[in-house]
Amino acid sequence: MPELARAVPPLQRLLHLKRVPLLSGLPASEVAVLADAAEERFFRKGAVLFREGDEASAMHFVAEGALGNFRRGIRVGVDRPGGGIGGMAVLARGAMGSRVVAEEDTLTLEIDADAVAEVLEDRFPILQYLLREVNRQALELLRRHRLDPSHVFSDPPRDLVGSGGLDLVDRLLLLRRMPVFERSSVTALAELARTLASVRFEPGTVLWHEGEPSQGILLLSSGGVQATGSGGVQFRAGPGFALGALEAVGQVPRWYAARALTPVVALQAQTDVLVDLFEDSFEMATDFLAIVAGATLRILDWSAAEAAGPLDG
Repeated sequence: MPELARAVPPLQRLLHLKRVPLLSGLPASEVAVLADAAEERFFRKGAVLFREGDEASAMHFVAEGALGNFRRGIRVGVDRPGGGIGGMAVLARGAMGSRVVAEEDTLTLEIDADAVAEVLEDRFPILQYLLREVNRQALELLRRHRLDPSHVFSDPPRDLVGSGGLDLVDRLLLLRRMPVFERSSVTALAELARTLASVRFEPGTVLWHEGEPSQGILLLSSGGVQATGSGGVQFRAGPGFALGALEAVGQVPRWYAARALTPVVALQAQTDVLVDLFEDSFEMATDFLAIVAGATLRILDWSAAEAAGPLDG
């Protein structure tokens, strides 16, 4: 391989990105948009692309060569053509959880974080696709490791509105205090608040059964809900939790049964209404994506640390 990165024809760029699992389901026309935004980068064997804790400034998709991933000094994986690094961290607006080193002379297609943001703002079909796929990936990890999503996601504030009816002001206060809506404009929140239905469930009410179509989300204001799944998943959701969000946005069936433990007051959002709002409010959509991507990274980091085991000394 020459010292300078060789030119990768447009069709080859598209084919390289189409091989990446996260992007494989995108229509070719949308993958081509990402391919156009990519820059070629060449790394000599031994070059360090990222160190643990570095800002996730770009996504790298391997065109030739290999990138090794190291956590706490232990090699935890390698990415070859068809693989990539930094994508989830860029979407999460977070830091890299691993040290990334070129194990061979390596050519990548790099899309920096600013270019990613521009593409997502201009092409809602790509943003909607990533919302669906990242939610599915997070859900699959939760199921595989039998984790409590209320512990994996950021703890919501507990000083929410009470157990009475939720008028428009109460709805705005509830939405503003939930992490996913912290940065949303008042206009966007008011639009969302008007589309939500205030619902109340008595103790023992079954909110849904496992395997049912996931057609909406419950934003819990007060009370507690018990979730139980056949795969061993069991957790309790309380105020501030977006119950059913992962499967609704991920467009997959309910992965647990939900039952009210106490009187529950919530705001109910239909999935199609939420998606329409995401299309109108880029910040709200990318905040939601960042929260789910960040949770996914935390699960992956935990899994890698468990596999690596304790370090000597």
